[in-house]
Amino acid sequence: MDTRADYQSYINSMKNLQISNGRKNYQEPFAGEFEKIFAKAQDAEISLNNAIEFLQNLSKSEVESLQKYAGLADEINTENLSAEGSYNLLMHDNEKYDFDNDGIAETGIAKSLLTVPTNMTTDTRDAYIEAMNSLNGKDRLMATILTFNSSHINSMINGTDYEPPIIDYNYLKERVEDILNPTGGAFTSEETKTSIRNFWQTFNTAYEGDRISTNETENIAVKNFLKELREKGAAGFLANLDMEKIEEKVKEFRDKLIEQMGDSPEAMATIEKMVSDYRKQLLEQLKNSLDKDEKPISIDSQVSIKTLLNLRTEEKSPLTELLSS
Repeated sequence: MDTRADYQSYINSMKNLQISNGRKNYQEPFAGEFEKIFAKAQDAEISLNNAIEFLQNLSKSEVESLQKYAGLADEINTENLSAEGSYNLLMHDNEKYDFDNDGIAETGIAKSLLTVPTNMTTDTRDAYIEAMNSLNGKDRLMATILTFNSSHINSMINGTDYEPPIIDYNYLKERVEDILNPTGGAFTSEETKTSIRNFWQTFNTAYEGDRISTNETENIAVKNFLKELREKGAAGFLANLDMEKIEEKVKEFRDKLIEQMGDSPEAMATIEKMVSDYRKQLLEQLKNSLDKDEKPISIDSQVSIKTLLNLRTEEKSPLTELLSS
């Protein structure tokens, strides 16, 4: 499966989107054969780079199974497919992606709008998915007009480049306002207004809930930090902090190599060897720099720890009391 970060983030969210019963019932007779092909694709470390070749090596019956599972009307000609169209044929519905960022996802030669646009911010996307799962079929369908972007149609008609907007909370808020309170002679039926109100109420509840959940997670992180600091002392904690920095550097190094060398099986084998050597080098540097003697927390370390936690509360926290004692 493709490893780029934006795609992985998208499909991690999309795993939570509930597929309609109608779609499930349609795909069920073909699901068994599809899953066999999907497993083969994963074993082949499928990506945009090798999806076309992978499809061309499938049997005629396997290609027909992909056509049926995807619900395509036309027979699949593997000689006429793009990399995106080939890759998405091998994916479940919630794993399809608009890789070229043109506002359309290709599956085979078919082109369609994704249920959840790829140009939606992560926090908005997660709340949007949660809201869509809570709506009935009619309200869910009506809510999709909020993410429909007419500029994509205009670009196709005029032959101009398409620049997708960033769909965030404020973008949806403005679209809801336009539909509920149309101006300039525009009209919205009461039925549509009711559906949009239902979506917006559900979406806001999910969006605020996600923000509260994030704050709770941050509070748990602070508690764990204090516990670790008391148990291990300053030197032990700062050593762990250095380990986290090392892993961040290793991830950046791997991502840079993948960008330069690609993610083919051959490239990934070389990359993992280079990453392993790089990690060993950083660990050796850390080992040589660590002082084995336990020392009090210095002023600089106190400032670093406060900055790390980025505490934004007027209430005096246990951490503040600890560092000022």
